[in-house]
Amino acid sequence: MNRFITNLVVLAATALLPATAQAASPARAVNTVNLRAGPGTHYPAIVTVPAGTRITTFGCIANYSWCDVAWGPNRGWMAASMIQLFHAGRPVAVTPAVIAGAGLAIVAFNRAYWATHYPAQPWYGAWHRYYGRPHPAPVGRVSGATCGPNACGYGVIRRSPYGTTVRHGRITRP
Repeated sequence: MNRFITNLVVLAATALLPATAQAASPARAVNTVNLRAGPGTHYPAIVTVPAGTRITTFGCIANYSWCDVAWGPNRGWMAASMIQLFHAGRPVAVTPAVIAGAGLAIVAFNRAYWATHYPAQPWYGAWHRYYGRPHPAPVGRVSGATCGPNACGYGVIRRSPYGTTVRHGRITRP
């Protein structure tokens, strides 16, 4: 009877663990990349992770663009495009199908995450400077910008070590 109760308590405690603890998956960094304090390049860099380094992935935000990872004692966010998960015995790119198959959770970034992982950082008290801040506009050469009475269309060419990105868009006036 005591053994039954002990097993029941252990089972209940396991069920109460956060999903991120149960869903951790081994992965590796595709390129040398900054591990950041939040899901975006406007968050401070915690440490630079060398290419090919093994990391642990806990989950990704709902649009699968950034994932919560750990490298040694460091916990932070890495662009999903910089991660390869080890799934079905081989490294694969992070995609929605792979995330579901690997059992990774959809995770949220919020003040509690910040407070849990970064209280010793010099920028800890500056939460308001990073969270909710709009992403900076792409840096590059704007070509073919045309404006009308209600909107402007544009094209941006951005060159980086990861290749050339061409973006087109439309900005409407309120």
